[in-house]
Amino acid sequence: MDIHKPKAAHSFREFLIEIGTITCGILIALGLEQAVEAIHWAEKVHEAREAIHQELVQATVFAEERIALENCRDTYLADLATAIAASPNHWTPRPQTWCGVPHGTVFAGTERPWPTEAWRSIVSEGTVSHFPARYRRQAPFTFNFIGMINDRAIEETQEASNLGALHYPVELTPDARIRFLNTITRLRGQNAQAALVTHQLERQIAAMGEAPTEAELEDARAGTPFYRGGLPAKHGTAP
Repeated sequence: MDIHKPKAAHSFREFLIEIGTITCGILIALGLEQAVEAIHWAEKVHEAREAIHQELVQATVFAEERIALENCRDTYLADLATAIAASPNHWTPRPQTWCGVPHGTVFAGTERPWPTEAWRSIVSEGTVSHFPARYRRQAPFTFNFIGMINDRAIEETQEASNLGALHYPVELTPDARIRFLNTITRLRGQNAQAALVTHQLERQIAAMGEAPTEAELEDARAGTPFYRGGLPAKHGTAP
């Protein structure tokens, strides 16, 4: 097998041509590499935004549920406070029904599996740095907001557990009566605040350009087994 050694340049012009050829080859190779990398990240960003959108569709369903439940939950708590204030020292348990649904507890929070797993995965993979600048600013804020809503829902559930004794016939001492009434006051505040922040979440999702279509919402509602009862028609169906 013959091996052809590169010929030495016989003139400065030939030298420049060889250097130019080598340089063009390197630039073409780098350009192709960058093009492949750009296509790779474009696909990753597309997949990431699809995953984010699906999480925000589910978050919107949870938000509209929380907004729809605000008034009936507040009415129930207000009635419960009135009953405690007017009750004789021996408390008689009341029907545990609010928002049109019987419950097994005096009151409960509205903990939901607020979706952030896809977002956390996208952050850990570094895909966020390839998002458009505006979207890169908005997405972390929105998902931090969702995390805050989830934390407050957990706090609400913990607060609601303080009413658990009212499930049974108990003696209402003056101190116990005050504790129950104070707990209800805090829960009513948490309920109103939850509706407010979920309203804000819906606006933030829309500002990102990720507002779900009605068809997407219907699909998400259908796949949410706890999405039930006492909701306005536009937010769901009665049980």
